Amino acid sequence: MAKVFSDITLDVEQFEREIVEFEALLNSKVDLSERYDILPFFRTHEVLSSQIASVIPQLNPPDKIAFEFDIFGDFASDLTVGNSSKNIYCFVEFEDARKNSLFLDETKYKPTFGRRLEHGYSQIIDWFCKLEGLQRSQDMIDRYNNHTIDFYGFLIIGRSYYLDSTLKNRLDWRSKKVSVDSKKIFTYTYDELLIEMKETLNVYKLYKNTTANIV
Repeated sequence: MAKVFSDITLDVEQFEREIVEFEALLNSKVDLSERYDILPFFRTHEVLSSQIASVIPQLNPPDKIAFEFDIFGDFASDLTVGNSSKNIYCFVEFEDARKNSLFLDETKYKPTFGRRLEHGYSQIIDWFCKLEGLQRSQDMIDRYNNHTIDFYGFLIIGRSYYLDSTLKNRLDWRSKKVSVDSKKIFTYTYDELLIEMKETLNVYKLYKNTTANIV
């Protein structure tokens, strides 16, 4: 597991290419395996991966990235992206994208939240617990070059394809309203992540064009 970060900078043209490739992956099939589809893709698309952190304005611009980052011995995040000057980091858990990833239709009443969703949430809660407990420790300084950090959790899971309006509302409510020690766990389907990344790209293009016109 990686115990050090790599430097990352934004290349807008590369970001756009990687978004196109991400959309092609999502269009290639509905169900995606975490192990065989998702993790290999993001590990080879670092600019796109780093821009997941753009959801958090105060983290921009991210300058550090690591995959399978050893948080503190017991836990590893699939992806970690940070702004080292602001001491802000996001820890990302990728889960698979299958019919039952988000909800299980196994009761006569309402579908229940899926096991992979609950597993992903539990992983991130454990990370929060560990990170909070080690604030101001030497381990924190060794890992993040600071005695404290601000941190966020992201869970990327499932496909919007399998969600009707009721299930989408339930997932959105949980993502927006449920907090862990006052911290939200941002939850996106892979389709929602694609939309978010396209919007981020449009902001960068608009800024680039506006700056060029001013000059």
